[in-house]
Amino acid sequence: MESMVFDAEPEEHEPEGTVEDDMVSSEEEAFMQGYSKEEKIITCDECGVAIHGKPLVKVMDGESYKFCSEECAVEFAEGINV
Repeated sequence: MESMVFDAEPEEHEPEGTVEDDMVSSEEEAFMQGYSKEEKIITCDECGVAIHGKPLVKVMDGESYKFCSEECAVEFAEGINV
């Protein structure tokens, strides 16, 4: 069986769907519109994850804390009682 040798260097192509540095793709624009500048993102006071929907609110030592789950609330409470 013969082997073939190509003298030309392979052409460099940009991956499909790339956009110039100064342009924003429609997917990027849709992503950025997901959060408005005025919208406050609520995060879990224990793990820091963004909370979508209604957070679990617990009052400890006279302060309100927001959590993503009961597990995080328990871990947080154990941490401040140490």
